[in-house]
Amino acid sequence: MSLTLRAKFLLLSALIPALVVSLLIWNSLRLLNNAVSANAERVAQEYAVALNLTLSPYATGGNLPQLRGHLAEMLSDPGDSYLHYLIILDEQKRVILEVGRPPAQLPSALQQGGGTSFKGVRTELGENLLHARAPLLLRDNHIGSINFGITTSDLKQARDEVMWQGGVISMAGLLFGMLLFYGVTQGIGRRLNALSAQSQQMVLGDYSTTLPEQGNDEITVFTRTLNTLSAALRERIHQLELSQQRLQESEQRFKTLFDMAPLPLTVSDRAGRVIAANRAVTETFGLNVSELIGKRTDEIRFWASSIERKRIWTMYQTDGAVHGEVAGVLLADDSVGSVAIWSSSLTLDGQDAIIWALLDLTQELNAKRELKDLNVSLEMRVKERSAALERANIELQNTLETLRMTQTELISAEKMASLGSLVAGIAHELNTPIGNSLLASTSLRDRVVEFDAKVVAGALRRSELLAHLEEVRMASQLISGSLHKAAELISSFKQIAVDQTNDQRRRFDLLSAVHDTIATYMPRLRRAECEVRLQIAEGLMLDSYPGALYQILNNLINNALNHAFEDRKGGCITVRAEVIDDSTIGLLFADDGAGMADEVRRRVFDPFFTTKMGQGGTGLGMNIVYNVVTGVLGGQISIESRLGIGTSVRLILPRNAPQRQSH
Repeated sequence: MSLTLRAKFLLLSALIPALVVSLLIWNSLRLLNNAVSANAERVAQEYAVALNLTLSPYATGGNLPQLRGHLAEMLSDPGDSYLHYLIILDEQKRVILEVGRPPAQLPSALQQGGGTSFKGVRTELGENLLHARAPLLLRDNHIGSINFGITTSDLKQARDEVMWQGGVISMAGLLFGMLLFYGVTQGIGRRLNALSAQSQQMVLGDYSTTLPEQGNDEITVFTRTLNTLSAALRERIHQLELSQQRLQESEQRFKTLFDMAPLPLTVSDRAGRVIAANRAVTETFGLNVSELIGKRTDEIRFWASSIERKRIWTMYQTDGAVHGEVAGVLLADDSVGSVAIWSSSLTLDGQDAIIWALLDLTQELNAKRELKDLNVSLEMRVKERSAALERANIELQNTLETLRMTQTELISAEKMASLGSLVAGIAHELNTPIGNSLLASTSLRDRVVEFDAKVVAGALRRSELLAHLEEVRMASQLISGSLHKAAELISSFKQIAVDQTNDQRRRFDLLSAVHDTIATYMPRLRRAECEVRLQIAEGLMLDSYPGALYQILNNLINNALNHAFEDRKGGCITVRAEVIDDSTIGLLFADDGAGMADEVRRRVFDPFFTTKMGQGGTGLGMNIVYNVVTGVLGGQISIESRLGIGTSVRLILPRNAPQRQSH
């Protein structure tokens, strides 16, 4: 008979505890019996000692019968003593004294020296009595024996009670264990049935059921694993369904694309029989798809020549594919055309197949032939146009050369205009010291005539002589200072004029060059009430073109005076230099004038761009600055400006300007 796993567990849980309980009861019974025997023997030994101590005085005196009444009284009530009977025998085993309820016959084993010996007392356990025998010293040193019986009913009763209670507790524990195991197996069976039901649902394809996970035992681990497996299978089946759906959609798209492709496409087996063809085949070659299925192309009207089909097929068998080979075919209007053929191997429904793609090149080849004829006619036109273009290029080069000369002349004119402005400023600046010198010398001459007259007349006084000497000293100082200032102005003008006209490269101090340029503009700057701040360290040497630097500063100062401070009095121009590295310096020219709008700032370096058109502006000033900075000096220039705040022009200049060819 086949048992369920639960029944096997229940049967096993009953047999094993029953066997364990039986072993426990047997061992308890053995231990209790041993304990009863041991206690009885110890009690017997204690009784034997007590009796020996009590009876010895009477036994040695031969007065034991005197104790009969006392002993009989003591043993008359079994509840008062465990002693059941007492028999004293002499050495010939004759009865000296007998009280109590002796047995019909004493145990022969004890009389023969047998039984269990415990500290000189021999015992033998009967049904309800423990028979004991101990030696007793009699009169005349004769050795007799004390024979007595101790009831063991109380010990046995206690043993039986212990055994009964232990049995009841064991059976209750066994029954409780059976019930507990039954409940556990009931829960396990229910959980296993749930697992079995879920497995059946998974077999039927239902993966949506999820079992609750309780605790952390083996069944819970298996439940979690089964839930994970169910979720994984559900996800995998979902993915497979999506993949199948995508595959079906892909097949549908492929069929749609295959049928709607503008290129003629056919699919054939390895023998060349057509399996499928798209609409473009009918449109291009005038062949019905139903006529093609199951046939080879040499069995229908397709090739312009049978040689073409053989050549293409041989190429496919040799190379495994055809890549753009051109062949002659019959088109829908029965004309001979040219197509490029491609092929590729594929697997279709488990069978090897070949897909063929055909590109009609008839119109393209015809167009190429027409284009070739057209190219021949165009070559003559190109030659004629090339000759005309060459003549136009010569004229353009002449025009470009004229523009270059014009630009050079304009730059020179700008330099001369700047130099003219410089001359006018120097002339105005020289008028003051020269006028002062002329006035002082004229006054001195008049005073000398007057002094000479007084000397001739002999009317010269010491005070007049001293006053005349003081006037001469003051006039000399005024003339000397004015002429020295004029000499400095002429020296600065001479250096600037020489640098601007010669445009030679030399080594110069940046502070001196900037100072000389500012000095020539001091009259205009004073009239405009414009302050100039120079923030340039001394000894900052450049090996460059000072004339180019003068021209840059002239244009920047003119722009500031003409535009930044045009409608206002007062302002500040700052010229600051800083060392960027060992080979480069930065020069900043900034004013706090009117500033520029963004559209003006973006076009400020364009040639002929000016906001003073018709008012004397040429529009070349900042363009010349840009060309000189980037070309002659080999530097960089940038400009920042905001309306109402001012303009900053930043120059990045190498200390050693690049060499340039002299013209």
